[in-house]
Amino acid sequence: MEENKQRKKELKKAYKRQKRRLVTPWKVLTIFSLIITILLWPLFGVLKTFDNTVAAFVGGTFWELENEDPNAIYFEGDFASIEEMNAYGMELCETVEGEGAALLMNENDALPLAKGAAVSCFSTSSVNLVYGGTGSGNIDASKADNLRTALEKVGFAVNDTLWSFYTEGPAAEYARAAGGMVSLASATVAEAPWSVYTDEVKNSVAEYGDAAIVVLSRVGGEGADLTYEGGNYLALDENEKEMMENLAAMKEAGTVSKIIVLINSANALQVDFLKDNIYDVDACLWIGDVGISGINAVAKILAGEINPSGSLVDTYCFDNYSAPAMKNFTPIQYEGYTEGLIPANASTYMIYQEGIYVGYKYYETRYEDYVMGTANAGDYTYSDDVAFPFGYGLSYTDFAYSDLAVEYDAAADQFVLSVKVTNTGDSYTGKETVQVYVQSPYTDYDRENGVEKASVALCGFGKTELLAPGASEVLTIRVDKRDIASYDAYGAGTYILDAGDYYLTVATDAHNAVNNILAAKGYTAETTNGRMDAEGSAALTYTWNEAELDTATYATSANGTPIENQLSDADINLYEGSDASVTYLTRSDWTGTFPQESVQLALTDTMVAQLQDVQYDPANYEAQTMPALGKDNGLKLYDMIGLEFDDPKWQDLLDQMTFDEMVSLIGDAFHWTMPVKSIEAPGTRDENGPQGLTASLIASDATQLDATAFTSEDVMAATFNVDLMSEIGRVIGNNCLEAGIACLYGPGNNIHRTPYGGRNFEYYSEDGFLSGEMSAYEVAGIQSKGVHVVMKHFALNDSEQDRIGLGVWLNEQAAREIYLKAFQAPIEEGNGNGVMTAYTRWGCIWSGGNKGLMTGILREEWGCQGMNITDNVLTSYVNGVDGLMAGVSIYDAMLPLVTNQLPQYENDAVIVNAMREACHHNLYAIANSCGMNGVGANTTVKLTQPLVLTILLIIVCAFSVLLLVGIVLWILRARRFRACPEFTAYRAFKKTEPTLNRFSKNRP
Repeated sequence: MEENKQRKKELKKAYKRQKRRLVTPWKVLTIFSLIITILLWPLFGVLKTFDNTVAAFVGGTFWELENEDPNAIYFEGDFASIEEMNAYGMELCETVEGEGAALLMNENDALPLAKGAAVSCFSTSSVNLVYGGTGSGNIDASKADNLRTALEKVGFAVNDTLWSFYTEGPAAEYARAAGGMVSLASATVAEAPWSVYTDEVKNSVAEYGDAAIVVLSRVGGEGADLTYEGGNYLALDENEKEMMENLAAMKEAGTVSKIIVLINSANALQVDFLKDNIYDVDACLWIGDVGISGINAVAKILAGEINPSGSLVDTYCFDNYSAPAMKNFTPIQYEGYTEGLIPANASTYMIYQEGIYVGYKYYETRYEDYVMGTANAGDYTYSDDVAFPFGYGLSYTDFAYSDLAVEYDAAADQFVLSVKVTNTGDSYTGKETVQVYVQSPYTDYDRENGVEKASVALCGFGKTELLAPGASEVLTIRVDKRDIASYDAYGAGTYILDAGDYYLTVATDAHNAVNNILAAKGYTAETTNGRMDAEGSAALTYTWNEAELDTATYATSANGTPIENQLSDADINLYEGSDASVTYLTRSDWTGTFPQESVQLALTDTMVAQLQDVQYDPANYEAQTMPALGKDNGLKLYDMIGLEFDDPKWQDLLDQMTFDEMVSLIGDAFHWTMPVKSIEAPGTRDENGPQGLTASLIASDATQLDATAFTSEDVMAATFNVDLMSEIGRVIGNNCLEAGIACLYGPGNNIHRTPYGGRNFEYYSEDGFLSGEMSAYEVAGIQSKGVHVVMKHFALNDSEQDRIGLGVWLNEQAAREIYLKAFQAPIEEGNGNGVMTAYTRWGCIWSGGNKGLMTGILREEWGCQGMNITDNVLTSYVNGVDGLMAGVSIYDAMLPLVTNQLPQYENDAVIVNAMREACHHNLYAIANSCGMNGVGANTTVKLTQPLVLTILLIIVCAFSVLLLVGIVLWILRARRFRACPEFTAYRAFKKTEPTLNRFSKNRP
């Protein structure tokens, strides 16, 4: 028995040893390779699907130039080095802030502060400034100076005890959370309660009591509007009020001499705390979001090294809720909505019931009607609502206007105004912004046909050079008469000039403009029983008369295209799919039409059908011939450089593309455009840029870009300096050139419809004209460096609530005069040639699927022939076929929704022809961009993929091979093992073991 056990043990040991030698390594290799292969193939599939994002995050590209031509440089940078470019950008950002910051209060010349003043900085925000907003426009401000550093650079002494209290003491735990990505909710005020201020901190103020500098910061961003229901994020919170109360007490006690408030917000703060100046504030300076170096300009303003010359681009109110738009700022769910009837993201809407009366166009018009005693104006008190009007901004000196002269240049169809501006102060040199406003007659025709007229509308502006005390400058400002025309949606269906008296006036702000015009009409404060709150200057007003209604002169666009209603389906009063109606706010009945609550709309069968994700139906189109594909015409994109869009040669080039290449170029463009081998077209790298070029949203440390983080766009606009805007554009263009970016997602051109828009920092103003003019110069500067600009978000992305799918209902006059006007000037005047579409629906139809908008207005009326891209394709209603048929040419698609959809239409000639035309627009933009730098006559394109994907593919393939090798060798070695003596002997013993055991038991 023991002998058998010993024998078994020896044979088993030899068996296992031989198995470990012949089989186990290959078994382990196979199992390990199988596990790794199972893990890596799906990972590779995911990364391949999101290869655009991968390349933007870790680096890489999708093409290489072969035979690159070093002499084929079509657009060159202006700087000798990155360091020189960045230094100039920092200087320019500071200049922009210096000319954009608006001085709102300066009681008893509290500013500038005395040289070497000792100051205390109050609020948690004083140590944590808002440099820019959050989301895709987020900027890197990690290298920016803070307020203390900026103040110390100009010679102020800063209270270190108080500063440390906020940075590392008890107040530090109340710091505002860092932003960056897309928001899901509004930020909240993060101020420290006064109860955590220690005696040491409060006692430290006396030594630094020349001024208490209070920073009131608010931050907005992509994804969420600011809180206005159940709280008011733009009003002082209780902790801020308590802080201000205690500062006022310190001032009364003589601990501090002055209280200076800095409003660090791109959203108009509700300044009711200044109405009766209950906190004894001495000076208030609006600084917006300051960008990478703007805070240094703020410090210089406080020190008197810079004389502020900014003018507000939004109306600042004592009561932000007084704006009529606030009554329709909350999305409303359609009556009759049930889950599954329509997509959930199509279930809500807003009605822009205020019409054209946005911002100052409401407040100033209501004021004038009240002053003149117009019927139904109501008992309106302007000063209860408005703290500082649109265009307002003080200086450390005073200016006087005189010698207004106006001529009409018939050849240019422009009024040419000249006005003398004199610095009448005796101490400070400064700049002055002169604003030109127009008033059109509000006639019986307008009342009958629903045409609304604001009391004043900005139509021109200019800014002086630095004027020393006593010095003068004559400014010449041109006003396009076309900008004076009004859109008549319900009557002529085009732009009109009414019969009647027109007024032009030069003014310091919108309210001053109204008073000037009232003066020209003979009104005074005395004759209106005090309803007129200040005397105007009739001498600064020009009047002319149009003898008859003109419905023809401006019924064609600047390029000669007839202008007619294109957006009727977004006006519930003209929309044929519903019998519902809405009463828009009208100055003919302020009290009777002022919005009180949102109008409830009920879904109809037509609306339900139009709110489905895909609207394209081949039955609605006549049959078309399939275009040529894959031909060999011997052309390259290089051959198209400089050719007009309609040059016949383009058709020969487009014949060479394959269907798959068109799908790739159109549908796979998340921050890239893909190369096209058949025509040797390089791809391009594209990025965000409302405050300057930024890759913060999807980049890593490895792929961040050298670029200037400018101020928020409202600060840019507040400079009223088009030369500065040109320089901003030029620097952004240079930043893009240096970074290899050929297409910029920006600037942002939506409107500050209310103060609570989450992305107001990305947009210029509440005024469409100012937005458009300032943007036109910025866009021209960017495009001068060969960077294709796609302004966002076209259009009506004026709120972030339900932004993916929200339906907006409005009349066409408001659409054209307010919301589209901001995009129009950059296209028609600034050489802009593309837009990024909004997620918003116009009524029921997605912006990118609205042919009247994308083709009728943008392509035809305005002449935009470049690349029109969607916002990130995160939803199925932003779809390929509807966009292509309407005028979209390319999709910023992180998800493969479009590249999966378009192949389903490969045999549909209507869609394939639309794809071909979309490629025409895209390639036209690329051919005339810096993306062609290095492409010469003999240059070809090699298709590649990001290195990380290549490496991963190699690894996956290697493990797949190892898996196969392991399986084969496992099988072969297993066979060899079964044939070896050790296996045979052990198995033979196992078979005879029962017999041996019985024999052993029976043996005596």
